[in-house]
Amino acid sequence: MQGKLPMNMSNSNLFKFRYQYHSSHVLWLMLFSLSFILQAFDWVDSWRFNRELVAQGDIWLLFSGHVVHLNWSHWALNMAGLAIVAFFFSTHAGFKQWLAVILVSTCVINAGLWLWMTDVRTYVGLSGVLHGLFLYGALREIRFYPTSGYVLTIVLIAKLTWEFFNGALPGSEEMTGGRVLTEAHLLGAMGGILVWLVEYIKHWISGNYD
Repeated sequence: MQGKLPMNMSNSNLFKFRYQYHSSHVLWLMLFSLSFILQAFDWVDSWRFNRELVAQGDIWLLFSGHVVHLNWSHWALNMAGLAIVAFFFSTHAGFKQWLAVILVSTCVINAGLWLWMTDVRTYVGLSGVLHGLFLYGALREIRFYPTSGYVLTIVLIAKLTWEFFNGALPGSEEMTGGRVLTEAHLLGAMGGILVWLVEYIKHWISGNYD
């Protein structure tokens, strides 16, 4: 006998998660595409953060270094993280808010690289910015889904705390093929928290939380 769907269930209802367009998806696609092109054409060396070149005036390398990666494995790991942000957190904020998280996290990491981690000569990868996106998304999720929001926030803070005292998670450097700069994770997360905190204060003052 051929199976039939219940009368109150359509084919589209069979899937819990269905794609729904959100303005931030343009942002994720731009990041993905730019990063893929740079990796595919092997432009990593000319786009990576290089302390000596920045000191000579190539300030843009502070920003471009976040979208290039050591190798395809490193790239794939970061793009998987970006996909998780896009899939689970996109609707929690608007395009401008997500862009603000990216820019603020990038700037906080750059300041840390230049002023604090003076021994770092070169740097690549989106993982620091991703930690800002993840933590911002988790904090925003508390408003919509408190249980998962709090759990995610606690897990992320626990991960950052562990990395601060113990270094990179076991196996992460083997997967990426290079040193994992956990300080960038912490700085990126601070950028995400900063954006969320500013929004929270504005909400507290105005009583309007978008």
